[in-house]
Amino acid sequence: MLDYNKVTAFFDEYIAHYREFLKFEYSKLDLLNKGEIEKLSKELSSEQAFIMKTNSYESKRLKLLAETNGASFSEITESAPEQYRGKLENQHKEMSELVFKIKEINDIANDIVTERLRRINSRVGEVDVYDGKGSVKREGAVRAAISKNA
Repeated sequence: MLDYNKVTAFFDEYIAHYREFLKFEYSKLDLLNKGEIEKLSKELSSEQAFIMKTNSYESKRLKLLAETNGASFSEITESAPEQYRGKLENQHKEMSELVFKIKEINDIANDIVTERLRRINSRVGEVDVYDGKGSVKREGAVRAAISKNA
């Protein structure tokens, strides 16, 4: 029989970890929004530690759930004795919300990085080209290089 005290204690720990991870993700997003790349770069080692700890918790979770013949967290909650069901439902809800919020923040961060890289590429990809008559026009760097060699 599954030890529900052990299950709830484990998920309390796992949720506490995800709360800290979410705070870290907000901090990382703030640095990205402010353009503080050096500080953000330093935070990457902290992120690696969070990821490693998450992987460790995930291994423990899989081992714990293996005792249930592969039942999901939802299935464990549904079949739990009444005195544990409310706690497990709350844990499941909070865990789902935390994971969703972390994913959402990461998606926002990826969008910001993608947009900034697009801007950099568009600026780096343009150069001022003189037309030989004293006029200057903006042209793609590749096109300018080709027309100079032609």
